[in-house]
Amino acid sequence: MRRLVDVVVTSILLGLLINVGAVGGAEEPVRIGLLCPITGTQAVMSEDMLTGAKMAVEETNAAGGVLGRPLELIVEDTETRPAPGMDAARKLIGVDRVEILTGGFSSGVSLPIAEYAQEQGVLYVLAVPTSPLFRDVGPCCMSITVVDSFKGKAVADFAVEDSGKKKFALIHMNNAFGQAIKQVTINRLKELGAEIVTEVDYELNKVDYKAELLRLFAKDPEAIVGTWYAKEGLVTAKQAYEMGLLNVDKVPWYVSEITSSYAEALDKIPEVLEGIKGLDPLEPGRLFSEKFKERMGREPITAFAAHYYDAVRMIAMAINFANSTDPAAVRDTLFEIDDWYRGMSYGGDKRFDEDGMQDHAQFRKVIIQNGKKVDY
Repeated sequence: MRRLVDVVVTSILLGLLINVGAVGGAEEPVRIGLLCPITGTQAVMSEDMLTGAKMAVEETNAAGGVLGRPLELIVEDTETRPAPGMDAARKLIGVDRVEILTGGFSSGVSLPIAEYAQEQGVLYVLAVPTSPLFRDVGPCCMSITVVDSFKGKAVADFAVEDSGKKKFALIHMNNAFGQAIKQVTINRLKELGAEIVTEVDYELNKVDYKAELLRLFAKDPEAIVGTWYAKEGLVTAKQAYEMGLLNVDKVPWYVSEITSSYAEALDKIPEVLEGIKGLDPLEPGRLFSEKFKERMGREPITAFAAHYYDAVRMIAMAINFANSTDPAAVRDTLFEIDDWYRGMSYGGDKRFDEDGMQDHAQFRKVIIQNGKKVDY
């Protein structure tokens, strides 16, 4: 159905997408809504993700825009919380009248937004949220990020193979993202013959996780598997270190998303994290990284900046190829251009599966050494 992008189609696509000259300023812009955790537990990464999205807009407009008009983002803050996230979505859809949304970050925040967008007939192209529950939302929900079934299995495989341990304790946030990745991790650990001695679920936005850490170590686990958001990762790592529980030579720690968990801790207390291992998306494509560094004077702190870039670029291309901003037409066209488009995130392969979810990804194994993430 969707894999026949031949020379003729490619030529048409190039003609539509690579227009000569920048867009003039008189035309009414085509607006899409962008959801981003500008404040809240993941605020530390918002600057990079917004920068990635803005880079995509600027490149699109420099190449002719969409439908001969400028592309414009309307940005709203989710605060990394469900209620403000829904307020942001209602404003974008009900007041700004956007027909296409992208961005997000937290699955717990983005899942009710996706369900609302589905009700309203608005296309939501997720960038970063990863819960498998998005598969069941409906045709208006797509994702350029692989779901947690991939990462949960990968981190379990890594932890068992690398540690050689059999008794594991798990710690995950009590939301859609945390619970989904936890269940996949548990299933895979059991398949590998490991024993789950403790499962700890924690609430977000707390300032003290000592009780959760004591429960985590109560049954003498041989290794820890978990994940955090940046704010909770900072607090938990600091307290675990102070309590003498972060001795990775004795009990190794494995994290399904190193950057998401420790972006803030790597900046403020990098020495505490020494020896923690985990997974990270592949570094963004070189072209993206070079342009980002030229613009910001530094490397991106999160590979998810490239996810925001890819989401906006793919939406713009789909609008041009569909010759329409109609959500259904844009969705159908995303299935056509995914063979052609080579992205900057997850190794560049942006093909969707039949549910509209990212179907391919590459991760790298990393260890924190001397305050830096390095390949392991």
